[in-house]
Amino acid sequence: MSMFRTLTLAAAALCLAVPASADDAAKPLRLYGEAPQAKDPVPHRFIVEGVVKPGDGELQSTIDAWFAVLDGGGPDGSVSGSCVEKHCTFSLDMDGGDKISFTGDFGEAAGPVPVRIALKDDHGVASQTSTGTLRPLTGPVAGFGVLAPAGAIDAAELDDLLVWNHQTIGFGGNDPGDPVGTFQRSTVADWQTSKGRVATGLIFTTDLDQLRADAAAARKAAGWTALGDKAHGWSAGYPATVLPKASRGGAEQRFASADGKAVLAIAIEAPMTGEAFDAFIEKTTADHDGRTGTNYTRVNGDLEMRSQEKGVVTVLAVHNRQNALARLTFTYPAAAEDTWSPYDPILQHALKVTDEVTR
Repeated sequence: MSMFRTLTLAAAALCLAVPASADDAAKPLRLYGEAPQAKDPVPHRFIVEGVVKPGDGELQSTIDAWFAVLDGGGPDGSVSGSCVEKHCTFSLDMDGGDKISFTGDFGEAAGPVPVRIALKDDHGVASQTSTGTLRPLTGPVAGFGVLAPAGAIDAAELDDLLVWNHQTIGFGGNDPGDPVGTFQRSTVADWQTSKGRVATGLIFTTDLDQLRADAAAARKAAGWTALGDKAHGWSAGYPATVLPKASRGGAEQRFASADGKAVLAIAIEAPMTGEAFDAFIEKTTADHDGRTGTNYTRVNGDLEMRSQEKGVVTVLAVHNRQNALARLTFTYPAAAEDTWSPYDPILQHALKVTDEVTR
């Protein structure tokens, strides 16, 4: 991670030609910045990408965006703040308490607008001042290409692409229509690093094309097969190429490897009461002799867990709702972890339920 961590912004009507009203929809925000005379750690080229939303007052708006340096080495960070008319100030917080501030009349900019840049310590004392420009980003970025159009991908699809590209995604995933979030931007940056690209967290058209192509190839190689019952409010999937042996026992569907040592089980069962689910969580996640590497996350009625015991890795995903409980269990030999562990997050992520899930 870069020394830059968070970005706070107080900016005035960025990219808005007229004041926002409460009825206005969120508008895309894309600003390209240059500060060629600045000295490290002030970035020379950067982009702020996100949305501008109506604020509390007639001339106010709020910012929700991502900040990325194009020179390499970071930073990545979220942008938030308020806007009043066209005079804009935003600041970038760094580890150690230093802060970089950018100030200028770029709220209604149609082209490059001068900005004043200051690097200050945690006492507000400036150690560097310089100038730069900000302008709306409307075309390709030198050395990177074209940003994917606003709305080209939502958070749910990006989760799916990232998990199939062997990247970590947040617990539980996102819903269709949700905007791409800060954690996902950081994960995109990790993926870009793995591909030898500058880790910006921005989604360029070339990035999106490769993410989609590589995910499609991985699904095809795995023989990914959809499971579920839309009428009963759940969906899942399994890699038929490596788990070809299918069977059923009561409410449980099972899929095993050719040697029977790796087994995926999915079931829609009777729901648990809150107290019963608490007891289940306590028992399931408890440490005891012989168990190692226990890692779990529980949020309300949802659990994701991974542990190892007696040479066997166990991966769980459990979703307890009012009318039913959905359970996924994936077990395989720890000695074959390199073969099977890439499927852990894919299978957990694939099990999705609605609040109305039923048996």
